[in-house]
Amino acid sequence: MKAKKHFFISQDNFLDPDLIRDIDNYVNDSHKDPIWRTSHWWKKPIRRVTPPVAILNLPDKFHFAIIEKLKKIKEVSWKGNEKPFQSQYYLYPPGGYIAWHDDTKYKWASTLYVNPVWDPNWGGIHLHEDLKGLGIRGEAPAFNKCIINSGGVPHSVSVLAPDAPLRRVISTFGPLTPYSEEARKKWEDWKRKRSVGAVYFEGSYDNQ
Repeated sequence: MKAKKHFFISQDNFLDPDLIRDIDNYVNDSHKDPIWRTSHWWKKPIRRVTPPVAILNLPDKFHFAIIEKLKKIKEVSWKGNEKPFQSQYYLYPPGGYIAWHDDTKYKWASTLYVNPVWDPNWGGIHLHEDLKGLGIRGEAPAFNKCIINSGGVPHSVSVLAPDAPLRRVISTFGPLTPYSEEARKKWEDWKRKRSVGAVYFEGSYDNQ
């Protein structure tokens, strides 16, 4: 089987700003409705001890507009009998984050930033392992920037500072991919390389 080619893309001015405004209005109008959930059910290695991240599935009219834009990017693809998962609106609180993971079960994953402004001092930086071997790189949130990575690219979101506003993003995940023992091994090798899972005790470190 041909090895999957990994990719990481950052694209500015992704959506029509009026569409983002309509999405924000929908989200703000939904704040009292019982349709929100939280990151409480994320797997522990990803959730760790983050304060709950609020999550809202977006209606089809918004989701379809987003995937229409995504499918114009040549690296992003899905077959006729496949479909991306419903786009979700995330609200990260101060202290919130996502631990390192690789989304290897998805073909790709996208994150669209919708805060009007973002001071890097607020944290919430999207970190990823550079595909050209340049180490860990960071993407600061910027209004209407969309980042897309293939499954298998290690990434995380750094902790939001205490004075940060809610970090607003729209996430869309591609179709599921079959389990790959090779991908699992690469992920485990990467975790060892970066000491992911290290535990501090009595003046020294160990790995979980």
